Amino acid sequence: MSADASEPVPQDADGGEARLVARPHFIARVGLKVAWIVLAVLLIGAPLLVRVGWEGRAELQAAAHARSQEDTDAEIEHLGRAARWRMIGLSHDEDALMRLEAIGRLASAAGEDRRHVALAAYREIRRALLATRSFDVPHADQFHRANAHIAALMAEQERAFGTDPAAREDPEAFHLALLERMPGPQPWRSNLAALAFLGWLVACGGFVLRGLDGQGRLRPRPALRWGGASLVLLVAWAVLLVVAR
Repeated sequence: MSADASEPVPQDADGGEARLVARPHFIARVGLKVAWIVLAVLLIGAPLLVRVGWEGRAELQAAAHARSQEDTDAEIEHLGRAARWRMIGLSHDEDALMRLEAIGRLASAAGEDRRHVALAAYREIRRALLATRSFDVPHADQFHRANAHIAALMAEQERAFGTDPAAREDPEAFHLALLERMPGPQPWRSNLAALAFLGWLVACGGFVLRGLDGQGRLRPRPALRWGGASLVLLVAWAVLLVVAR
């Protein structure tokens, strides 16, 4: 008689043979799926992160070079570009915005001859923040400060040139009200585009988790569902980006 015959067979609560779970195999399958997800995130996010950081820092260096050459117009231009290369976790855009505010303050304090420089700096802040908004304008406090400075400078400019219409009692308030209005794209379309992008990321994760087995082979039905959803959401995101402009 073999040794196996004398060993008791595991029983469940009803007296039947218990189903044995191969835990090492299960853990290996889960680990493989997690590895696929991490790889997908790295393949998608890492190049984007590197590109944004590289370009942002390059524009800051170009702005510093323009400053050393006393070329304020070029410095403002490069700072505006650096502020547009924005991504969570990177700080070059905040550095650019702070420098633009400093240029605006110094130019405003210098008097009428430097008013145009102050206007250019504050307008660049406003444009950069509007260009990088998603659900809302980033750095809202800086956005509203820039609007207030632009309105005050424009009112001063109108008074200096004698172009302030007599019917407008408070030109600064008039300009500020116009600046505070959010220009296009329509918020609901841009927000929907952002949701479509997030949905695409979820669908990609679902494809990896559900559409592939433990050996990395396709499961036809789940792969078709999640892959189809990923394609539809990607197309929806691209279309909404166009129509939301």
